[in-house]
Formats: sequence, structure tokens, C-alpha cells
Amino acid sequence: MKKTILIAGGFVFFLLGIFFFFLMKSPPHAQEIDWRQLGDMDYVTGKSTPKLDALKGKKVKIPGFMVPLEDNVRKVTEFLLVPNPQACIHMPAPPPNQMVYVKVKGDGFPTAFGPIWVYGDFQISNSKSVYGDASFEIQADSVEPYP
Repeated sequence: MKKTILIAGGFVFFLLGIFFFFLMKSPPHAQEIDWRQLGDMDYVTGKSTPKLDALKGKKVKIPGFMVPLEDNVRKVTEFLLVPNPQACIHMPAPPPNQMVYVKVKGDGFPTAFGPIWVYGDFQISNSKSVYGDASFEIQADSVEPYP
């Protein structure tokens, strides 16, 4: 009987450990931004919407596809986030309100070849690159696969 209680108790502690491990690894609470919201910005005049203005400096998460801006195929420290995989290599580039410049905090993230979530601090800021202009910027805390 005591052996069964000890085994059951150990199993409960094991499950609690797994739960707290994943709880601690999850990104901080972030407001999800939809590509339609970003598309509402008038990139010609630079006029933003009140909803986008309210997100300046806030923690956000945006789904999309990575377009690395550097040659290192193992880790990236800056990239463009675009709404679909076809926007990665085709010309003309998407409009600026459909591209987000992502600057990674820290050492960088592995290059992603599928859809991802990007978590970080949101800004409305114009950036230029060889792949096109972006109307938004995120200082990225983390990147994870989009399931």
C-alpha cells in the first residue's frame, strides 16, 4: 500500500513538473495582430488606424513566414515577416503594410522554413531592405512554429 502511494505521489510530482516547465517556457501574454489589421494602414500617407496606434510599444504576436535578411542559414538576427510563403521570393514585393521588419533580441533564432509565430514589442516604423519596404517593426523576444 505504501509503495503504491509513493509511486502515485512521484507520478503526480512528475506531471506537475512537466506542467510548470511548459508554463514557464510559454511566451509572455501578447495581443494577437491579424494581417487584415496591418493592411488597414495607409502606407502611402503613413496614416495608421487607432487600433494599430494603441499597440505601439505593446507585446504582440503575429503569425507569418520568415524571409531572412542575412546569409547565415542556421541563425537569423533580423528578417522580414510576411503573410504567406509566396511573398518570400516573388516580385513585386508585398506592399509595406504587409511586411514586418523583425529584429531579434539576443543571439538569434534558427531559420524557419514553415509558418511561425513572432512574439515581441510592436512599433510602426518604416524599414527598407533588398526584399522590400516594411511599415512595421517588432523587437522579437521569441519565435515558435505555427501549428
